Amino acid sequence: QLLADLGHMQSKLVVVGQGAGAPAEPEPSLDNMLGSLTRDLQELGISAAPAGTCAACRKPIVGKELGGCPFFDRGGQAYCEEDYHQTFSPRCAYCAGPIREKVLTALDQTWHPEHFFCTHCGKVFGDDGFHERSGKPYCRQDFVAMFAPKCQGCARPVTDNYLSALQGVWHPECFVCA
Repeated sequence: QLLADLGHMQSKLVVVGQGAGAPAEPEPSLDNMLGSLTRDLQELGISAAPAGTCAACRKPIVGKELGGCPFFDRGGQAYCEEDYHQTFSPRCAYCAGPIREKVLTALDQTWHPEHFFCTHCGKVFGDDGFHERSGKPYCRQDFVAMFAPKCQGCARPVTDNYLSALQGVWHPECFVCA
């Protein structure tokens, strides 16, 4: 409300000044308006010192912490939130976007938790974990179906006890007299 009142008062002053025969001034720049607003706030006893300039986009970071948009400090330089994450946050191996919150590390890469899923079926991994093949994650069901050796008797995947005979693997119950 205070800022709105100041802007309203400033508008009245400009109109009064122009009505008194003062020469019309060119449109004020954003920097001039911010400077004027800062001075007006300081006259009212409110500190509005700039937090700095974003080291990436070079835009001023003025009072962002008051408006709910934080800024970040890195190496003594201030960054707006978007540039900080674009520059310094780890990248997701699936979407290549910056990871702003929870980061999942697996297969020597970082992932958004919702982007770490089975390469074959797309199911997000739960407590069962995952299996890796050629650098790609798979759920247990797909991994077994795709990569486990197949029984020479029934053609189903062999995952536990097996017999090796006649150039193949067999479930013990499938290796019977023909």
